[in-house]
Amino acid sequence: MNNTVKLKISDVVYPGRGLARIDGCVVFIPGVLPGETVTARITRRRKNFVEAEIISIDTPSPQRVVAACPLSGTCPGCCYQHMDYAEELRLKQAQFKSLLRRIGRVEEPPCLPVTPSSASINYRNRITLHASRVIESSRNPDKGINLGYFAIDNRSVLDIPACPLAVEEINRLLTRLRADQKFITGLKEGDALSLRYTPTDGALQWLKGITPDRTILTETSCLGPVLVPYDAFFQVNIPIADALIRRLTDILSETRPSYIIDLYCGAGIFALAAGKAGVPAVLGIDKNKSAIRAARQNARKHDLPGLRFESLPAPDGLEYGLTPLPPEETMLITDPPRAGLSKDVIALIASHKPGTLVYISCAADTLARDVARLSETGYVIENTQIFDMFPRTPYFESITVLRHCSG
Repeated sequence: MNNTVKLKISDVVYPGRGLARIDGCVVFIPGVLPGETVTARITRRRKNFVEAEIISIDTPSPQRVVAACPLSGTCPGCCYQHMDYAEELRLKQAQFKSLLRRIGRVEEPPCLPVTPSSASINYRNRITLHASRVIESSRNPDKGINLGYFAIDNRSVLDIPACPLAVEEINRLLTRLRADQKFITGLKEGDALSLRYTPTDGALQWLKGITPDRTILTETSCLGPVLVPYDAFFQVNIPIADALIRRLTDILSETRPSYIIDLYCGAGIFALAAGKAGVPAVLGIDKNKSAIRAARQNARKHDLPGLRFESLPAPDGLEYGLTPLPPEETMLITDPPRAGLSKDVIALIASHKPGTLVYISCAADTLARDVARLSETGYVIENTQIFDMFPRTPYFESITVLRHCSG
């Protein structure tokens, strides 16, 4: 196989790579759209596939657009800057269904229509940039600082003057920091800079390992103001977070559980939604102690005495929370990190069999894996839906309703 090849792109697969075939071999290539013909260079040969990069777009797709970011194709964060947003949503829905079929073993995935983001850029309320000294030569050992995201090699740092995914307030703060020579020259190799924005607190920054002056932030939500520790998880796209809350509220009104366990609850946003929907007893579990303290403050602030929160590792919290509850009246809400549910957590779910499981996920591949594992314990998907939390990236949020079949 020559290093330079002509490729016809047949699909774009999760997470965001173009798919082609040549001489029966699978080729993965970024930055393309289905139907395009490209000239490409083979960059790496694997046992079962090869990887390639674009030399030229010979037959562009009608859905191809000019990227909003000048670093598109270089920065690995965005893989869909080159296509119109409607095509991105179509591809994400197709990828989601494919993952649920192939990995989740769901023959006909019951997917509801995608909920799009109201903005495809300037939506992120938090970014983290990394500092790296640029070494030009032994004669000039300190050329300067790169401040940005990790490059494709996951080691070197790509300098980011501004990120089009971040809200404008964060980019304005980044511009000011870059103009501050004292700040820039004070950065050390390996420093991580977090930039965060809320309408109440404005744009803030802090370096990893250094506690900022303001440790509790006030985030907006469709439920009202929510207290969130600076270092705790909170959704990065607030309009989509609100759409998730509204969808959860609809599920609660349809299911009417008597008890809810909110696993990986963070500052308690979904527990608050459950309390406001009238669920009489809600227990939130998270190992982050500062998040649990904020969750308790939020329950008091919103006058929801039926909410309790405990700082425990997920398996311990699940065992503690589910053991005394009648399974048929219990709903488990889980919003795990990208790695998904551990085998220990799935074993506890299988043992206690809560009647309804609402699985909120930011990683479609691990969700599909967990759906397959849960199906072996008697759970069946009732419906699932994409909420496009992360436009222009390969990722998306989803909310999946599973019911336990007692028979």
